[in-house]
Amino acid sequence: MTNFTLKAGSLVLILSFFTFLAIPGAAKAESEAINFRTHDGVLLSGKFYASAKPKEGASVILLHDFTFRKGGDSSQDGWEKLALDLQAAGQSVLSFDFRGHGKSIGVTPNFWQQLHNTVLPGAKMQVKPTKINFSEFTAGYYPNLVNDIAAAKSFLDIKNDDGEANSSNIIVIGAGEGATLGALWMASEWRRLSCEVVDVTQGGGILNLKAPGPKKIVLKAMPAVDPEGSAQLAAIWLSLSPTIAGKSFSTQIPLWLKDISMPRSRRVQMVFVTGTDDKTRDDFSLKMLKTVKPTYSRDKKEAEPKIKASPNVDQKFTGEFKYKTKSVGTKLLEDANDDIVKNYIVPITKKGDNNLRSFGRKKIEDASFSWFFGPLDSKTGNPTIPVNQLGIPAKFTTDGDKIQPLPLKGMGISN
Repeated sequence: MTNFTLKAGSLVLILSFFTFLAIPGAAKAESEAINFRTHDGVLLSGKFYASAKPKEGASVILLHDFTFRKGGDSSQDGWEKLALDLQAAGQSVLSFDFRGHGKSIGVTPNFWQQLHNTVLPGAKMQVKPTKINFSEFTAGYYPNLVNDIAAAKSFLDIKNDDGEANSSNIIVIGAGEGATLGALWMASEWRRLSCEVVDVTQGGGILNLKAPGPKKIVLKAMPAVDPEGSAQLAAIWLSLSPTIAGKSFSTQIPLWLKDISMPRSRRVQMVFVTGTDDKTRDDFSLKMLKTVKPTYSRDKKEAEPKIKASPNVDQKFTGEFKYKTKSVGTKLLEDANDDIVKNYIVPITKKGDNNLRSFGRKKIEDASFSWFFGPLDSKTGNPTIPVNQLGIPAKFTTDGDKIQPLPLKGMGISN
């Protein structure tokens, strides 16, 4: 049993089977400038930090903070150092700018044909713009940025199949409102299932009621295949925000976090990073931690269970890093960088501890998926499949590696 405890201003992992872990052999400290497209035609810009042994570690997605009307991007203080340190620790790392932020401003004509993008000013122009900017976004539009994270995961799946990453072990590190979007995306992935394409014969025509009608192509769920969320290993939240663009999601966030961290064969772990002098964010982070780990107590060491917990309910890597500071978001990395890398990422990705899943080909370009937004089964943590097994299409093989925009209403978000 592992407990998180506060010592000298930082959280330390107390593990019964080791006292110290050295960082694995480092890759070259370098990054590759990359671009990849979302399903709705946004060209996202970022950096990829390749691991020296990509098939053996995890793949980390960094989600930068932003504020309504002021923006933000992946060049924030501390982000680059964290990425390089993670790379040196044997992980593959992807950092990118959300749409309309930083260098992620280019769009194709297809962008303006998508319903969720018609609320932007450019949709009303006769000559549609080829660039977008966050200053044009309404508060209600911001949840759509979750689709950028889906595109980032698809990018890693392609890297996986090229042998340059292991997307069966995903770690999300998000700051502020980027963390909130990360929680939304991770929860939605537990509702995305692999499907097979089938032809359904419709009713006969008017002239001959007995004759079969035209065929309709649909996606049928394959319940035997784990949901896409099963690739998730852990999440690290730096000042998790209760809002997105100033709009409160304090009701939805606990539900998302519970769905992510349900007891499963490999339970998703979480660590909340917070500055205790920012009482508002600190209180929210602690409340969310207790939501996913009700036994957690900041003031005293957790008692050992009378009966040894089975692996599927283990939360030894769920806890917090707290520091006496007013810093929020990536500013916390001044204190937390080493704790995140050495005292969290290294132990949770230690070879031989059964936290990591084996490398395997994803073949995302040949796959089809659907979303199923019913309640998650309390025993398996998987979505409830309707009798007809038909969900909302998330991707046909004709989409290549692009995941279609997430139906936000299915995740409790209304514009």
